[in-house]
Amino acid sequence: MTIPFGILFVIITFFSTMGGGIFTLRRGRLDIRFFFAFAAGALLGISFFDLLPEAISIATENAVPIDVLMVVVVIAFLVFHILDRFIVLHALKDGHPEHGLESSGPIKAAGLSLHSFLDGVAIGAAFHVGFKLGLIVALAVVFHDFSDGLNTVTVMLRSNKEKRAAFTWLLLDSITPMLGAITTFLLDIPIQIIGLILPFFVGEFLYLGAADLLPEAHRHGSSAKLVIATVLGISIIFIVTRFLPV
Repeated sequence: MTIPFGILFVIITFFSTMGGGIFTLRRGRLDIRFFFAFAAGALLGISFFDLLPEAISIATENAVPIDVLMVVVVIAFLVFHILDRFIVLHALKDGHPEHGLESSGPIKAAGLSLHSFLDGVAIGAAFHVGFKLGLIVALAVVFHDFSDGLNTVTVMLRSNKEKRAAFTWLLLDSITPMLGAITTFLLDIPIQIIGLILPFFVGEFLYLGAADLLPEAHRHGSSAKLVIATVLGISIIFIVTRFLPV
């Protein structure tokens, strides 16, 4: 029962990613800072209110030391920090010349596609645990993938690639979450492995929320409304994880 719902949500991620990219291609003027702030709150909320508690529960039932989970969280956080700093998956250097790997739009876009594949794995792994966890993780990924599509198109256009090339990479970035999720649906993943996969995505979501989306939301100035959007994202996830009757 959970797999059809998982497939449904990874299809939604396709449209979310495409939506972010098409928004950029058409030079939309909507202020998306509030979306970034809200998505950051949602990612932080899912990390602390659902993914981490579920990982701790699985670890406790299978005699896995909690310290191991915390190490996995930190490793995941550092992995995405290193990718962000040295391959520049998300960071866009306004006003500064880029050199080496940073000058290659396709390399950045490929990195974003790899990250989107992992987003799909997160959805699949969560649905392996249960419908409720899968639903919450899928919603968080849907929120985040809009910014992934936006970033994919942006890095391609900033490397002087034409719109056709940008759209091609956008399409790839939109498909990879489905491939990641389908990969997990085809596998029989032991619960002990899932118990280690979940904290990995805690680290990823913490990095994306705190070090990627929040700085992007406040890059051109802060406001009380942006803070409220973040609090709203966290609050909605808290309410859903506590009162969703599934």
